[in-house]
Amino acid sequence: MVQLTLAAALLALLPTPAPTERPPLKTIITVISSPYCNALVNHFNGALVPMLGNDRAIEVISVQLDDLDKLFNDPNFAQEFVDVRTNLLHQESKVNESLAGIEAEIHALGEAAKLTTDAQAQADIKDATIQLHTAWARQRELAIDLHHMYQEMMSYPIERVNDSPGGFSPEEMREPAEMKDIKSYLRFNTQVKIIANAEDKAVDIAYNTAQTYCIPKK
Repeated sequence: MVQLTLAAALLALLPTPAPTERPPLKTIITVISSPYCNALVNHFNGALVPMLGNDRAIEVISVQLDDLDKLFNDPNFAQEFVDVRTNLLHQESKVNESLAGIEAEIHALGEAAKLTTDAQAQADIKDATIQLHTAWARQRELAIDLHHMYQEMMSYPIERVNDSPGGFSPEEMREPAEMKDIKSYLRFNTQVKIIANAEDKAVDIAYNTAQTYCIPKK
């Protein structure tokens, strides 16, 4: 026997920007040791666990983006700008550095379909792979967009900040609120919801697959 912990319980503990709490997710306890089931355990967990770590980093980034929006009215603009920029780079780098390893685990999970001749078992593991890849791709998009934003922040001439509130001209200060909403520009909340939905679906598929093919029958 081999223990299969899908880290689903951890996922339920993550903070989320959605208006309703994510429901507790299923956790698989024990499965039969076989090439197919072992691959489901090792590669699903190998992808999901670091993805959950990325979710935590993205949640921290969410707070940093909120802080960045508020800088339009902050008289201590220059120092606050640098602090937010530094924190964004730290969290964004965590996500970027994990992506290659996650992609490799997702690919290995998809290859595990070859370890069974059961057509439905093959389809199930492919479906779980698709959902994990969807979440991975959205995390990657966010990481790329955030890195580009960091580069733009690096080139912003904060040394020429004027005496206007937040260092902005009266014309800039009169811009509509949505023009200053960094999350809206990044489609941040939409991306986070897609990631969460795909992760939830992947866990449900893996749970049901293990229940069907890997749990000892009483």
